[in-house]
Amino acid sequence: MNIRSKRKQLFVLTVSLLVLASACTDDSGSAYTDFPVVEAYLLPGDSVAVKISRQLPFFSDAAYSADDIENLSVSLSVKGSALMLTPGDSGWYYGYRQGLDEGDTLRLSFTFDERPVTAFTYIPSKPLNLTQTATKMYVPRMDSTSGPGGMGSMSDPVSITWDNEDASYYMVVVENIEETLDPIRDFGDEEPPGNRFRKSPTTSATEMIRPFDFEYFGRHRVIVFHVLPDYATLYEQTTNSSLNLRNPSTSITNGYGIFTGLNSDTLYINVIESTSK
Repeated sequence: MNIRSKRKQLFVLTVSLLVLASACTDDSGSAYTDFPVVEAYLLPGDSVAVKISRQLPFFSDAAYSADDIENLSVSLSVKGSALMLTPGDSGWYYGYRQGLDEGDTLRLSFTFDERPVTAFTYIPSKPLNLTQTATKMYVPRMDSTSGPGGMGSMSDPVSITWDNEDASYYMVVVENIEETLDPIRDFGDEEPPGNRFRKSPTTSATEMIRPFDFEYFGRHRVIVFHVLPDYATLYEQTTNSSLNLRNPSTSITNGYGIFTGLNSDTLYINVIESTSK
């Protein structure tokens, strides 16, 4: 898997559950409408992959349309040309394997339940002038092996900065890339946390990464994503409340989900065990 595909996978894993949750709209008191759920995250250099599924109603007697979700006629317009996407398994549709470029605009269209479904997005610019105040962070081990009073010193937070004159949205994802995870603290009976964490989307030009953000020692990849407002809106709505979810403000008509472009750049931080003096 190349680095672009890996970055895309990281991004999708952070939000796919939120997208599915937002599609489960409670329309109590009104007739169920079988809207499709569109999910696509589009990065420069990648081919196009779009997931189309049905929303999950809150009531059991919902009537679905006769459309075959795995055999729709899905059209994509990119670089001035329209092409049909190829259906795969489980509602996935693929196409445009030449790779996307920064600035490309994409328009998706298909018919579902006799309604035209459309979606629009573009590939934003890569984060510019990405910098960090340190490449190493020292954190004390906090388990039985550290011994009584053996806590070492802790580094100052690392500041990640980039240009953001137009107050665009950015999001930082940090992933431990070691083959074997070395925990900073004793998790006890808790289920060990994953090897990555994320910050909320921000319109700022900086993000602070603090020592207590990390769960494991070792080398970490710090990916700064330039995201679009539709993703930031989805993130905010679905993390603030899990009740009365409604379709966020996106470019999708007659459907739910998210169809969005993103771009990214990467830094690295090595988290090292500090020793007591």
